[in-house]
Amino acid sequence: MTSRSNFPNQFQQQSLDLINSLIEINAAVFFLVDPDLQHKGVVRYNLSSATESDYQKKFAHLDPLSPDKFHNSTDLVITLDSQISEQQLQQTEYYQQFMLPNKHRYVADILLRQSNRIIAVISVIRAPCSENFTAAELALLNKLQPFFEYALNAVYMPKRVAERQSLQEKYQLTLREVDVLELIIAGFSNKLIARELMVELPTIKTHLIHIYQKTAVTTRGELLARIISDLKHSL
Repeated sequence: MTSRSNFPNQFQQQSLDLINSLIEINAAVFFLVDPDLQHKGVVRYNLSSATESDYQKKFAHLDPLSPDKFHNSTDLVITLDSQISEQQLQQTEYYQQFMLPNKHRYVADILLRQSNRIIAVISVIRAPCSENFTAAELALLNKLQPFFEYALNAVYMPKRVAERQSLQEKYQLTLREVDVLELIIAGFSNKLIARELMVELPTIKTHLIHIYQKTAVTTRGELLARIISDLKHSL
């Protein structure tokens, strides 16, 4: 997972890097949770956009750790094995068709809230050849949770909203065009943006044409230079 700039996912990237430096993980994802429970603002570690898209389209509702199951809980960190036995898990469609093909087995989710509502999740994953998370590792993740939650609410979310609003107002972009622009700045190709936003490639190309027109540029390089410069000087 790489990023060509600090906009807008630096905090998420650094959070995953921190966890990866402290405990062994094979993959991870840090995603925001919209009120409709859709993933947004996804940053991944060793996890493809195709896998994330497949999860959202086909398997999210089957996930034993789906955020909607924990909105009324006070849990800070939850594990897959605390919710379902290994025998039951292996019999599920979720395990057979999603986890197994992607070499996922052990999962621990850090739940981040705002006013008691889950607004983001950091999901760390281990392969079947690895060992389950130890009590000491889970205790460490529980200690990290308040820091992640505070930073998310006090620093990252306001900055991300301000950046999006600044771009939208300056160039009269639609919300979807801002979504596309975020992914362009993060280094995504048109094909990957289409997968990420779950739309057809021609739709992304149309959005890009409109973005070029509104920002008065003709190339992707010019667009990146202009937007990154705008953000540095406006916020």
